Amino acid sequence: MKRLLVLVALAVIGVTLLYGIGKMPPMDSRASPDKTHVVPRYLGHGEEEAGAKNIITGVILNYRGYDTMGEVSVIFSALCAVIAILDREKKGRSRSGVDASRVRTSLIVTTVVRFSLPVVMLFAVYTMLHGEPSPGGGFQGGAIVGASIILFTIVFGLAVSTKRIPPGARVPMESVNMLGFLSMGFIGLAFGVQFLTYILPGLGVAAAETVRKLMLDVIELGIGIGGGIIFISIVFSMIREDRYELQQDVP
Repeated sequence: MKRLLVLVALAVIGVTLLYGIGKMPPMDSRASPDKTHVVPRYLGHGEEEAGAKNIITGVILNYRGYDTMGEVSVIFSALCAVIAILDREKKGRSRSGVDASRVRTSLIVTTVVRFSLPVVMLFAVYTMLHGEPSPGGGFQGGAIVGASIILFTIVFGLAVSTKRIPPGARVPMESVNMLGFLSMGFIGLAFGVQFLTYILPGLGVAAAETVRKLMLDVIELGIGIGGGIIFISIVFSMIREDRYELQQDVP
């Protein structure tokens, strides 16, 4: 009976999807809604309505801002699930394969990573701050931050990385992406406009422009820093090996 119900449900879903596909306009049709309504609206009124000079940023943080905030929530939820299952690394007890290995990492590799890491981090901040007027943004900058610290961990080990970025410093920063979105959204509500509106009424031209850029930069930095730290915490939890667990496994 259960299998029959599952098959019927799948059949209904399949017919519904096929019906919807049949009603879609042909590929590259000039009559499709994205070409008749969406794209002209974005290009013609994007900066005026969304507040960002970069139309991609305007779409991500304004027109589909709720969707982006949902994506940030999903990333944070993934961290919560990983921590709930695997727990965080523990000071003086957790280590990675690099820490346990008897083979030392090449001096050339460690030197290159030491000198390149500050440059990569600077580029990550540049990417976050320039997401509003030019290509870039918080997600891209956060990915660079996470990748750079993960590379550092692969080379120097988990013990060194957690000493540089301990859990006590990471935990408050893991939620700044959500806090950035919510705080900037409530500022708009306080001015009597819609949630995640960056062009606030009642301000002069110069003040409105400054506030608009600051609000977008706060969200971009929040996404970048919070997202990067979340990636780092997830990887730290997944690669950790506790000493007492390894000792128990030895026959």
